[in-house]
Amino acid sequence: MSLNPQKGMTLVEMLVSLVAGLVVVAGGISLFTSVIVSGNTTLMLSRLNQDVQAVTDIIARDIQRAGYHPSAAIDIANEVSPALSVARKYIFSTTADLYTAAGEAQPSCIRVKYWDPEPASGTGSVVRTYGYASSSKLLRVYTLYTEPDSAALTNADCTGGNQLVSSTEVVIDNLSFELVSGSTPTGVRAVNIRISASHASNPDLSISLERRVKVRNDGY
Repeated sequence: MSLNPQKGMTLVEMLVSLVAGLVVVAGGISLFTSVIVSGNTTLMLSRLNQDVQAVTDIIARDIQRAGYHPSAAIDIANEVSPALSVARKYIFSTTADLYTAAGEAQPSCIRVKYWDPEPASGTGSVVRTYGYASSSKLLRVYTLYTEPDSAALTNADCTGGNQLVSSTEVVIDNLSFELVSGSTPTGVRAVNIRISASHASNPDLSISLERRVKVRNDGY
């Protein structure tokens, strides 16, 4: 009489199968986690890029307006003297409208003056100052709707106003302005904006942008 062969799995086979299953599951979890982390990183970098691009666009748009006044062309045609020309007050000055903080190599504060033909404030004159403080890593903007004067920027002018970056996820690591070669004390051809920023919760995620902006009115 023959014995029936043993059915089922031995303990060793069961343990081997269990270990193999755990390895497969662990691999799947690891892959899933990597996909999630990669997706979050891509999303954070995308948001960081959008915020920095938006800030750069705002500053660049104002620099392009610097020096604009509707009577500038008329003053030139009529050879109005500088002392009597209101339009000259709005011209971007490379000496007065840029400020370099102590210990910094490049200006981190810029003032733009222009006439807005369709002002929301009810007055056409706009004087806007963008100032960045490396110690606090804050970028601020201060706006006045009064006729500009010729006084040079000071540290107090560059540290007032409202924060330009409202997102707590974005840290502005550096901001500087560089005059393009060929500029003169009373006129500027263009300004280079250099800005770098990182993500607050992940400093390894960073972005740097540089943009050259042509100034609309470079003096006369």
